[in-house]
Amino acid sequence: MAAFSLAVCPHDTVRNSEGWYRFVQFLAQKLGDNVSFKLALDFADFHEHFSSSDIVYANPSDGVQLLDSHGYSALVRPVGTYDEALLLAGPDGPKPDLSVLAGARLATITRLLPTKIAIHELKAQGISPGELVNCDSWLSVVRSVWGGDTPYGIIYRDSYQDLSEQGKAMVQVMFETDCRCAFHMICVSPKLAEHAAGLRDALITMGDDALGKEVLIDMKLPGWQPVTSEELEVMRQMLTS
Repeated sequence: MAAFSLAVCPHDTVRNSEGWYRFVQFLAQKLGDNVSFKLALDFADFHEHFSSSDIVYANPSDGVQLLDSHGYSALVRPVGTYDEALLLAGPDGPKPDLSVLAGARLATITRLLPTKIAIHELKAQGISPGELVNCDSWLSVVRSVWGGDTPYGIIYRDSYQDLSEQGKAMVQVMFETDCRCAFHMICVSPKLAEHAAGLRDALITMGDDALGKEVLIDMKLPGWQPVTSEELEVMRQMLTS
């Protein structure tokens, strides 16, 4: 049985599962023990076991939950990489001005952080949308806007970027947020407390290591940087806004 376990946000493994399997090799080398990795099929599968895993690459919402409810520690996050949102309109006609969103209905996944980021950015510009229509997936948001069920929508930027060209053509991007306040992060359980500092250092210097550099390329990540308490507090405030 492996000494340690890794869980990864399924949105990231869908895009690049092979890179994460290489990451397991790097972790095992640095920890001096075996690391198991169970690929989550979806978020329901991920949420069944993520809080019992020793090392977790989590989205902002899940990461803060691990820290505040399960005693995990935040080690690192991808260098200069943030979670942002896009505001969408239907595909026809000229791109609308943001002012049309005042009082308008928006399709989105209401409980997720990209929605909060988008609303925060709109309100900073003096725009308060109307009803937020909850969808069960980001693709459902695109379909709702494309089909005219809702005139506008909010989508997680990475999910939009993962769409096919045909999918992207179903909507227009009105606006991209630049909040730079939310990010995915690697968290470790209390079981790994004595290894945390060494593992953080190994991840931050991963690009200086022969295997580490290869793995970062495979993962399509620029590298890792520490997570500060100030950054976490800003993200908590955004999540509870």
